[in-house]
Amino acid sequence: MIVTSYSQIPALLIDFVPEAASLIEEEADMPIHEAVRDEDFALGYFNLLGNVLSYPLLMPQLRAEDPDRDLVARCFAFVEKLMESPEDGIRSAAHFQCLEPLLDADGLLETALPFMGERTRGEAAKMVRFYAVEVDDETRRKLGL
Repeated sequence: MIVTSYSQIPALLIDFVPEAASLIEEEADMPIHEAVRDEDFALGYFNLLGNVLSYPLLMPQLRAEDPDRDLVARCFAFVEKLMESPEDGIRSAAHFQCLEPLLDADGLLETALPFMGERTRGEAAKMVRFYAVEVDDETRRKLGL
């Protein structure tokens, strides 16, 4: 499925990361069955990615000594689906809310790389170049730089 509408994001997130359901309910202030169908909720998709996926789920796992590899893989599979979208806004939200935070702390990008798909890895490479991020030779190689 190609994500062509913002309203698809909450349900798709639940498909990939069921652990996000209670966080979506909290963010939307409504039961999950209503939140994933509510067209108005799509207006909060940018915050949804940060407040439901990145900061409470993905980033803590990437910082953990023993991350839940399955959860991280599913999170990045979801981000990869967003990066496949023909909609610039959806790709931008994934960029700013899910990928850019990887540059905030040493080691996050390196920890995330094995879980990234082709598009996500390509976007990460663009960020490293654009922001002139210092990365080691192995990370440069993995990013194709």
